[in-house]
Amino acid sequence: MQSRHLTAIVTAIGLASFIACAETPTSTPVKTRAAKGGDVDTGLSSLESERRRLRGTWELTALQVFSPAGEPLAAQATGRLEYDEFGNLAMRGSVTGGPEVDNSVLNVTGRVEIDPVAHTLRFQSITARSADERRVDPQLSTSLVRYYAFEGDLLKTTVKAANGSTTATATWKRIN
Repeated sequence: MQSRHLTAIVTAIGLASFIACAETPTSTPVKTRAAKGGDVDTGLSSLESERRRLRGTWELTALQVFSPAGEPLAAQATGRLEYDEFGNLAMRGSVTGGPEVDNSVLNVTGRVEIDPVAHTLRFQSITARSADERRVDPQLSTSLVRYYAFEGDLLKTTVKAANGSTTATATWKRIN
């Protein structure tokens, strides 16, 4: 008899616990939560917003290089920038006239990390394309970072020297 009462009490406690847990709602639907449990920020200037704005193919419309004295010089160049949904960015281009330009300004590919606050694209791995197709050590190259800005339907990418001075600015227009 005591065994029946004990079983009934344990069953009642278990059932009450199950009902109480089942009625506790989550604060946000699972489909709107990020992998780590936080909300996905898709607002203006969020990481996801910047990825969406950057994704696609862009054509070079202008290249400006700066002399060591800071004087802007126009260079004739052609190029294409592509950013995919996996975070890979590829810039390929050539300078056809004007001042001498470091090849890595227009020829670099790799996976990038976007910082929407600092407006930077930081290459996690990088390949600077040149005649010898060399691999660049991430610890040694300032070409690992591109500063970016969206201006209307244009994208501007800027390369800066180790001292913070601008060495080149490329202007891109989306083609798809």
